[in-house]
Formats: sequence, C-alpha cells, structure tokens
Amino acid sequence: MVKGNITVTHYETLFVVHPEKGPRVKEFIDRFKKVIEAQEGIVSQVEEWGLRDLAYRIGKQGKGYYILLQYRSSGRAVEELERNLRLTDGILRYLTVRDDDANQAAAQRPDGPEQTEDVPEGFAKTDSQA
Repeated sequence: MVKGNITVTHYETLFVVHPEKGPRVKEFIDRFKKVIEAQEGIVSQVEEWGLRDLAYRIGKQGKGYYILLQYRSSGRAVEELERNLRLTDGILRYLTVRDDDANQAAAQRPDGPEQTEDVPEGFAKTDSQA
C-alpha cells in the first residue's frame, strides 16, 4: 500500500521483556505504540503472551515476557522502533518481520465495494448489465 510517497507495509515485532521488569510491561507497550504512531504508523493488534520459558538462556535468564505488536507503517517507523527497543533497559531480544500474508491481502483488496447486480435464475445478463 502506498500513502503519498511512503510505502506502508504490515509488520510484526515480537519482543521479550526481562522477567524482573514484568510490572512495567504495559508501560513498554504504550511507549512502543507511541513510537509507531509518531511515525504515522497504525498499531492493529497487541498480544501479551505472558511469562514463558526462553528457547535458550539470555544472560542468566531462562524466562521472559513475550509481547507481539502487529502494525502498518513505513520502514522509517520500524527503524525508530528497533532503535528504541535496543536502547530500552529490560528488553532481552526483539525481532521484526514483514507480514507478507497481510500485505498480499491488502494488495488484492479492491479499492471500493464490488458492484454486482443480481440476475434472477433463468435470465441472462444483457449487454447493459455485463
């Protein structure tokens, strides 16, 4: 999707919060949503997966709070979000991916409602209806 000269793409960012920072998870979510929205992005969904085991230890941590952000934005917003994630104390890991399924669905969606005329069974469409 193109908005002006800026290409708007669907992204997902998953980040893991240090278990000792669990009470601040809502604060982190609000901060990162504001970063996306400041770059004219739109957050479509936030999923808090809660405290889970890590696949491998990060530092001395075996657990972390997982949060998934789904949003539409420009690449500039992704860069700014990742910069904030990198600089925020308490974020163990993060990963951003393009949501190609959502991008394809948005590209295939017609711009307006489809115009259809119902033709009763047994009748054929005339040239003016086709």
